[in-house]
Amino acid sequence: MKGYDQELARAVRAAVTTPMTVLGGAGSLQHIKGLVGELGIIGAAAGSLFVFKGVYRAVLINYPNRAQKAEIYEAAYQGPHP
Repeated sequence: MKGYDQELARAVRAAVTTPMTVLGGAGSLQHIKGLVGELGIIGAAAGSLFVFKGVYRAVLINYPNRAQKAEIYEAAYQGPHP
């Protein structure tokens, strides 16, 4: 999570003409911005960036937002939505 291997990504980008996605190393949105800024529009995958949260690197995946929780509550206590 210290950033993409941009040297490797540049070398692969120079060697291929097909679309590419780079995975591995993203620890912040700045890493994604830097990769896309340098190589143009490519796929920038990021797994751990979207899974581990906060200083304790707690796992938090797909936690429902306030509107989703309200919808769940309303459905449970007022019957199914039409």
